[in-house]
Parts: sequence; C-alpha cells; structure tokens
Amino acid sequence: MTTVRAIRAELRAARLRSRPVQARRARNDKIYMVMLGILIYGGILVQAVRRMIAAPPVGPVLTNLPVAQWLFIGCAVLGLGLLIRALLVFGPVVAGGPFQFWLLSTPLNRRSLLSRRFWWMAVIATLIGGLLGLASSALLRADMAGKLLSTSIGAGMAAGLVAVCVLLQQSGRDGGRLSTVLTVTGVLTAGSAVFATPPVVELPVVVAAVVIPPIFAVIRAYQALDTLDRAALTGGADMLTATRVAVSWFDPGLFTGIAASRKWRRIGRVTSRPLPGTRYAAMLFADIRRVFRNRAACYVWAGLLLTPYAADRLIPAAFVPTVQLVMCTIAVAPFASGLRTICRSASLRRNLGGSDAGLHLIHLVVPSAMAVAWTLLTSPATGFALASVIVPIGAVGFAYRRATQPSFDYSGAAVDTPFGMLQPDLLRQLFRGPLLLLLLAAVQLYA
Repeated sequence: MTTVRAIRAELRAARLRSRPVQARRARNDKIYMVMLGILIYGGILVQAVRRMIAAPPVGPVLTNLPVAQWLFIGCAVLGLGLLIRALLVFGPVVAGGPFQFWLLSTPLNRRSLLSRRFWWMAVIATLIGGLLGLASSALLRADMAGKLLSTSIGAGMAAGLVAVCVLLQQSGRDGGRLSTVLTVTGVLTAGSAVFATPPVVELPVVVAAVVIPPIFAVIRAYQALDTLDRAALTGGADMLTATRVAVSWFDPGLFTGIAASRKWRRIGRVTSRPLPGTRYAAMLFADIRRVFRNRAACYVWAGLLLTPYAADRLIPAAFVPTVQLVMCTIAVAPFASGLRTICRSASLRRNLGGSDAGLHLIHLVVPSAMAVAWTLLTSPATGFALASVIVPIGAVGFAYRRATQPSFDYSGAAVDTPFGMLQPDLLRQLFRGPLLLLLLAAVQLYA
C-alpha cells in the first residue's frame, strides 16, 4: 500500500508536469514570502525576546508581587478554560475541502495524514505560551531563573491545552465541564488574590505540575489521531472558513453570525412566552429576556468586576479609571445584541415601525442599565472619582458606535506607504468606536 509521503510527492510532481511555469513561479513566490516573513517577524521576535531576557530584576516593580503572581496564575487558568471552548469550536484538528473528500475517504493511515497539522499546532502553541510566560516574568521583574521557569510553565500549559483539546475532540465531548471547572477555578484564584494577601509563589513547585503532564498528554493525543472520524475532523471547517473571511475583510459580523447560529442550534429550544405591552414596551421586554437567556454574557459581566480592584492593587491609581473604562466596555458590549440586530436589518425596522431614533434609544436601555450597575459596583476601586462618571457614557457610546456602523466600504482611495497599500477610509471605519474610548481615556487621565 502506498504511503502519505509518496502521495504528497506525486501530487507535487503532477502539479509541476501540468503547469511547470506557473507551479515553479508559485513555489518560488511562496518560498520568498516565507523567507521574508521569517526575516522580518523573526527579527522582531528575537529582539523582543532579547529585551525581555535582558530586563534587569531591579527598578520599578509592581506594588504587590504576591498579588501579581496569583493574578497571573488565576488569569492563566481562566484563559485555559476559555481557550478549551474556543479550540473545540474550530476542531482543533480540522480537515476541509479536497483533503476531506479525497484523502480522508482513502485507506491511508489517518495519523500520517494528520500528524503534520497536529505537530505544527503543538509547536506554535508551545512558542506562544513560552513567549507569554517570558513576558509575564519580565513584567514582574524576575531574575533569570524565574524567567526560565515562567517560560517553561507557559510553554507546557499551551502544549497541554492543545493535547487535551485533541483528546476531547477524539472522544466527541464538547469540553463544557472541564472548561467550566477551569474558568471557575481561575476566577476564584484571581478573586482571592485581589481581596486577600496570598503567599509568594515558589515557581519550582508549579513547574512539576504544568510541564511533565503535558508531555504525556501530547504523546497520547498523537496516538489518538488515528481514531479521529470525519465528523470530528470536519465539524469546525465552516467556522474556520468564516474566521478567515472575517479577518481578510475586517468584518467580524461574518464570524459572529455563524457563531450565534451554532449557539442557538446547540440550545435547541427555549420557552416561548408573549411579550407584554405594545411596540416600544415589547421591544424593551424582549431585550430584557435576551439578557437572561445569554448567561455567558452575564458571567463575563460579573467576572470583570474584579479587574478594577486588581488594578487598584497593582498599578498607580491614575490608571485605574482607564482600566475601569475598558473593562466596562467589554462587559457591556454583549448586551447590545438587540441594537446590533435592529441596525443591521432595514426590513426589520420597517416591520417594527416607529422612527430609527426611537428604536435605537429603546435598545440602549438595557446596555445603559448594565453599564451604570457595573460602574457603581466597581467605583470603590477608583474612590468614586469624577472620572468614573465617564465610564458608563464611554461603554454605551462604544456599543452604539459599533452597532450603528454601516457596512464596510472597500472602494476608497489607497495610499502607498512603507507597509504597503493602505486605505485611509478603511482605517477610519475600523477605528469607529475605539477612537471614542481613546478620547475618553485621555479625559480621565487629565481630569
């Protein structure tokens, strides 16, 4: 029986025989772009790593090192819980297009077919995790031993994350319980670090728990590649395609639409009840009911309440209102889904009746209430400063600006820059909303 390596060699040879000039040109262009990327981005990465390694363990330090250490641990565990859900949405090992129809249906060894994708994903995750660990230790002004330990911890956690997700994909589980346990553990750890005085973390004790198990998990995940069926391999192909298109066209709506449809298909059914009132009152009750059905947004809203208090214990007091503004914006944004739906559908606005201003205002009630409540609960961290008044205004303004943003227009004039051709009008559309936050943050700093 033929092997996967032989088939790949035959495909490359067939491509050269059918279109020799075009195939060689495409191959040379690909090699050139890869080498250029390695030289440019690799050089930037090397310089960044050298600077983080050379950062002296003296100078300005964080006001509370144990709190910072436990916050980083809590955020790392919380991030693992969230990333498990995200990776399982995409696969993480994905097969689509010709690979799915022409190769997965053959009696070839499936592990040989998928090993390249798995190892690339594991290596990239290990590098990203190691860099995040090194950046964290550089931020904490650790010595060389601390930087090495933190880098190894980050790399081990990232590699273990990929391996666990592959094992969950092979077993057909959605990883909901594991993700919930890790998320709750991370939030509790971060909360205890904020409101208590934790001890200093001894990194060698943590290394044994987060470096050795991922090695066995990666080996077990590689062995499980042979048992991945086509349903598991193709489940995230549509999400991956939507993500690529959304990134290429700078339009996150292409991704959020498919993600929302998947979410409601997973829920299956909800209890249907009539809406009280007429027109605007019914729209308001529909928005309130949407809040109670979107439990994930409520959890995010509640979890982000810790961030201003953590910032108050770690960074200078002048920057705490800025953290409060940004976190409030992130917490309130999911509750503006009704406003986004109204703004993106002209036919829905015509069917509902009333003026556009009235429809916008009635769908701003819930985001405004959630922003005011979030600000009141976090204002003790800022001392009820006058700058905190800007927080709900900025959060609601950002949600309104993003929801009322028209479709992207790609027909604007392009300008030749050292970074390539850029469209100034496209940049203006991309920064609709973030510029408002930047202005309000500047007002807070100098208020």
